[in-house]
Amino acid sequence: MSHTMSDTVQPVKPAGRGPVAVAGGAFLLLVLVGIVFLIPKLHHNHELADQAVQTTTEIPVHTVVIASGTADTKLDLPGTVQAFEQTPVFARTSGYVTKRFVDIGDHVKRGQLLAIIEDPTTQQSLRQAQATVLQMKAQLMQQQANAKLSTANGARWQQLYQAGVVSKVDAETRTAESGANDAAVEAARANIAAAEANVRSLEEQAGFSRVTAPFAGIVLSRNIDTGSLISSGSLNSVTQMFTIGQASMVRIFANVPQSMAGAVSAAKSATIHVRELPGRTFPGTITRTSNSLDPATRTLLTEIDLPNPDGKILPGMYADVQFDTPLAMKPVLLPANALVVRSVGPQAVVMDANHIVHYRAIVLGRDFGAYTEVVSGLKPGDVVVISPGDAVVDGAKVEPEKS
Repeated sequence: MSHTMSDTVQPVKPAGRGPVAVAGGAFLLLVLVGIVFLIPKLHHNHELADQAVQTTTEIPVHTVVIASGTADTKLDLPGTVQAFEQTPVFARTSGYVTKRFVDIGDHVKRGQLLAIIEDPTTQQSLRQAQATVLQMKAQLMQQQANAKLSTANGARWQQLYQAGVVSKVDAETRTAESGANDAAVEAARANIAAAEANVRSLEEQAGFSRVTAPFAGIVLSRNIDTGSLISSGSLNSVTQMFTIGQASMVRIFANVPQSMAGAVSAAKSATIHVRELPGRTFPGTITRTSNSLDPATRTLLTEIDLPNPDGKILPGMYADVQFDTPLAMKPVLLPANALVVRSVGPQAVVMDANHIVHYRAIVLGRDFGAYTEVVSGLKPGDVVVISPGDAVVDGAKVEPEKS
C-alpha cells in the first residue's frame, strides 16, 4: 500500500511588535527624558556646592583699618598764570603804518612810541584849519582898525552936535556905527577862538598817529607791520596792533571746588609751584575771590597776586596752587587700592567681626593720591579689604593675612 505525501508550505507571517517591544521603547524614552532634565539640575547643584564651598572657605585677604586724616590739610589745584595788566592796543586814527619800533618780547616804558601811522586826511584838515585861523586873525585886525576909526568919528560927531553944527540924528547914527564895529570885533574874536579849538582838536587827532604804550610792560603780540592799513576804533573788525602785558607782577587764577570754598578767603596764604622751575616755591597771598560759585562748575574763582621780578613766571603758564585749608572735621581716608569702582558707583569691601565681607557704597571727596577722602559710607575703625579679587564676593568669609 503506497501512500502519497503532499507537503503543504504555509506562508510565514512577519513577527509583529509585541507587548515586550513596546514596553522596552517606552523605558528607553523615559531614560532619555530623565537625562535631559537631570543634567541641568546636576549642574545647578554643582554651582550651589561651589558657592557653599566658597562661602564656607575662608579666602585669604589683606585688610586695613580706616583712619582719619589731619584737620590741617592742603588743597592742590591747577592754576593759570596771567599778566597783572594786559590790554590790546588799537589805533585811534586811520591810515598806513609808516614805522614800527617794537616787536614781541620787547620791554617798553609807559608812553614809549610803538608805531607811527600816516593820516593824510587829518594832516590836510589841520593845515586848512591853521590857515583859517590866520585868515580870521587878519580879519580881526581889520575889524579892530574899523572899530577904532568909527569910535573916533563918533566922538567928533558928538562934538559937532554939541556945537550945533550937525543934527542929533546924524550924531547918534555915527555913534551906533561905532558900536556895531565894536561888536564885529568881539564876534571876530569868538570866531578865532572856535577856529583855534578846531585846530587843537585836529592836532590831538594828528597826535593819534603816534601809537604809544599805555603802561610799562612787555609786547606780548604784534599784528601789524610797516605798510599795514589801520582803521581806528576797538571793534572786532578793527585791527589790533599790539598786546601789552605787565609781567613784573602776575595774577594766578584757580577754581576752588564747592566743598572747599568756605575754607578759602582773601589774605590767606598760598604756595605756587611751577613744574618748569623745579626746586622753587613761590609764596603768595589770596588777593580776592569772586564771592560766588560758577553755576556750571560749582567752583569759586580765586586770584593770587605774585611778584615776578625776574620774569621767570611767564603769562599763560600752568601752575600748581597749594592752599592751606583747615577743616572743621578730620577727613576719613580710604587707601586708593581699597577703592572698588563699579557701574553702580564707588564701593569699598568692608569686613565685619565674623570675617564676612560686604560691598558698601561710598561717596568720594578729594583725591590725595595714595588716599581718597570718603565723605560718607565709611567711618574710622572700619576694616576694609585691600585689592579685593574676583573671589571676594558679597557675603564671602575671609581670613585676614598678617603683614
